[in-house]
Amino acid sequence: MSTTVRLNGAFDLQRLTSAIREKGFPCNAKITGARRSLPQNAMFHMWCEEVAGFFIGRGKTSFADGTAMDKDSVKRNLKRTFLGHEEVSDIDLRTGAIDKRYELRKTSELDSGEMHHFLTQVDSWATEFGIPLTHPFDSEYMELAREFGEAA
Repeated sequence: MSTTVRLNGAFDLQRLTSAIREKGFPCNAKITGARRSLPQNAMFHMWCEEVAGFFIGRGKTSFADGTAMDKDSVKRNLKRTFLGHEEVSDIDLRTGAIDKRYELRKTSELDSGEMHHFLTQVDSWATEFGIPLTHPFDSEYMELAREFGEAA
């Protein structure tokens, strides 16, 4: 089983060293940017509103399971589709019983590169289904898309 160590600064290097001592070599290192940014999060929320508005404008006011077509439901379903679930454990502190369950991954735990990839997947999905999304030229999303050669 792999161990993930997030380094938020040089002061965290000791945790990385400890993890390498414990797990040994070979090991994989992934260097990424900081956590997803607030502008990235704001873009995602704006897109969720636009997707909900698109479907409502065409008379689809709920999902197949009866859930209302709104920003929060769109957000949950986009995260389920493109981010998936992760296993979490809850411990009953009286009995010690461990319950394992799955919950949606949180965008707040993505780094800026992972969030950009997620937004790109959402954008591609929306394009495939003819759902127009706003792409401000000066947004962080578009700046990264140009940097990665994904946009002109």
